[in-house]
Amino acid sequence: MTSAREAATWIELSVLADAESVESVAELFSKHGYNEGVVIEEPYRQDGDGENLAVDPTRPVTVRTFLYDDVDAPGKRAALDQGLWHLRQLGEVGELTERIVREDDWESAWKAHFPVLRIGRRFVIKPTWQEHEEADGDLVIHLDPGMAFGTGSHPTTEMCLLALEDLDCAGVEVLDAGAGSGILSIAVCLLGAATVDAVEIDPYAANALTENLRLNHFDDRATTIVGPIGASVSEGKQYDLVLANIIARVHIEDAATFGAVLRPDGRMIASGIISEREGEVVDALAAAGLAVERRLTAGDWVTLTLRPDAR
Repeated sequence: MTSAREAATWIELSVLADAESVESVAELFSKHGYNEGVVIEEPYRQDGDGENLAVDPTRPVTVRTFLYDDVDAPGKRAALDQGLWHLRQLGEVGELTERIVREDDWESAWKAHFPVLRIGRRFVIKPTWQEHEEADGDLVIHLDPGMAFGTGSHPTTEMCLLALEDLDCAGVEVLDAGAGSGILSIAVCLLGAATVDAVEIDPYAANALTENLRLNHFDDRATTIVGPIGASVSEGKQYDLVLANIIARVHIEDAATFGAVLRPDGRMIASGIISEREGEVVDALAAAGLAVERRLTAGDWVTLTLRPDAR
């Protein structure tokens, strides 16, 4: 039997407003929206590699609220329309738009964008809500990304998996720096890694990471560590393999850490590098004693396999 909660229908109301009007619109929405809930979505701009994220003051802000679709909804909608009319006399406020959302659709609609992905010769990334018939030799990563970055569809993740396939990972000790949803940690465990220290600074991503390690039955081999990379590695500890799918700035900032923790015969896979900053990353890693052994590209993104420079 379907419960009332599962059958719930909501009315999503949104409006565009200039910066000066946002506070007034939010106050109006909180008076009539469900549980006084208001969502303010500021427009952002950033560089191609995720650097210099900042609010874009030239674009309007989106303000949203939700109404429970019941007998009181028309009256609340009318009150919002009237209030917004008055606010338009004082600032730039757009027309109120409406969208009907079923609660079960709301939760699951985004999942349609994440199909089963086959990457390289053996890796298969399988979202938990999708079906997949395994072929012989498949290395299946069961994934629920939650609020974490990382569904395997980004070229930086794909290139990491391609690079991993060509390394001997049996029995290695691994540092996964910026582990996100855990794709690379799980992948290297599937390839036979002995241990993984999976470091993630975002606590929401770390929760998804921990759950995905458990889901894939690798929580006995892989440990989630929440915090910045440099402060998360035990003093004196070294690894056979370092995985780092992170933006260029973090590669540069933590280059010395990567150089220090990699064993003399180890390898590092460095990804998430926008091509225009590749030179800076290579220079920083070279200063830390790491030399490029292999280079993969996809569009504007670069993935490097590095080894300690024996010179």
